[in-house]
Amino acid sequence: MASYEEALKETTEILGKHVDLDRAISPKDHIQNDLGLDSLGVMEVVADIEDRFEVQIPQDVLSTISTVEDVAKALAKLSESKKTS
Repeated sequence: MASYEEALKETTEILGKHVDLDRAISPKDHIQNDLGLDSLGVMEVVADIEDRFEVQIPQDVLSTISTVEDVAKALAKLSESKKTS
């Protein structure tokens, strides 16, 4: 199960494979505006994240995610609810 810190680290690594930046990815980075991912790129990242964490991110959760930090928080929450079910 992923804690926030683990989810942030893994999410940053996954995003690093999809974007070409000359700086480190920050938790406050907006996935589309700051990292430059288009909608297809976002869906590829989501697929990689779901595979890595073995979760399905619900559409209502996806619609609330805009920053790297949002992804990590959502994953930590999903991992927690998966653990209790």
